[in-house]
Amino acid sequence: MAENDSSHPYPVLPGTDEYKVLSFLVRNRGDRFSLAEIASAIDSSETEATSTIEILAEDQLIERSQDTYFVDSECGQYLQRRLESVDTAKRLHDTTPDDDMYAREDWERELSSLDSR
Repeated sequence: MAENDSSHPYPVLPGTDEYKVLSFLVRNRGDRFSLAEIASAIDSSETEATSTIEILAEDQLIERSQDTYFVDSECGQYLQRRLESVDTAKRLHDTTPDDDMYAREDWERELSSLDSR
């Protein structure tokens, strides 16, 4: 993964196409998938999946080889921990009482980015 500084964070938030693609590839790390297979797996059009995959590849979160896309095992372990952390934060937020002083809209903006190790 490329070095990523705090001036250009890369958040992958639950519910986004980036999150869906990255989660799918991390769960299946080491395996290679075509664009059509990824689009089908995340229930998206190939057009939408293409732009999402381009963003993830440009940010070096996924890799491309001969029209297939994948996350290697080493990077996949790191990304899995980061995605699990985001999932945990989302579950905590979703179960927080409405009167809790920390329960507020757009909490996701305060999550750390998927910057390099």
